[in-house]
Amino acid sequence: MNKILPLSTEYITPSRSIEILTLINQKKSKLIYIYNYEGTHFRFFESLLSLIAFFEQGIEPKISFLSEQELDKFLEGFGLGELSTELNIKLNYRYRDAGNYKRFGSVIFSNLNRLSIEKATKLIQEKLISEEFFVPKNWNLPKLHFHHYDSELDHDYHEFESWELTEEAATDQRDARVFLNKIKKGL
Repeated sequence: MNKILPLSTEYITPSRSIEILTLINQKKSKLIYIYNYEGTHFRFFESLLSLIAFFEQGIEPKISFLSEQELDKFLEGFGLGELSTELNIKLNYRYRDAGNYKRFGSVIFSNLNRLSIEKATKLIQEKLISEEFFVPKNWNLPKLHFHHYDSELDHDYHEFESWELTEEAATDQRDARVFLNKIKKGL
């Protein structure tokens, strides 16, 4: 886990700033830059050149966040060797049978577009039944039924739990944004 050491904060306006931070772990350290736009959008830059390219040419960084908590979690686990842009995104969901017994599962998607947790949640909630339920076979996801499935008592509906960023390898060949763009509401 990295230690986050703030070096300085430069204010562009009262609600927009550039934070210069050093990430430190036992063996390495790295200087990084965060553009804080009104406390609602945090852009991550691994070099001063990429920060300058953003301001001069409008080149968006590959990594950004919609909350400071998500940014902090990312910075704590950021790989200091190479740029840790290989973080995948995990969809956590569960099945609850007629007896209220629960079975939990997850699918890990690649996250090439650096989809944030908040954005992924918003996109999937638009496609869920009552912002909670879905049928996994319709989205090409594994079913979590128990071995003994009673079609008179049990059902096909699964419940969305959460998204999380992970360094674990993808278990699904689809990118998260591709998955979210192709699924249909209620199906």
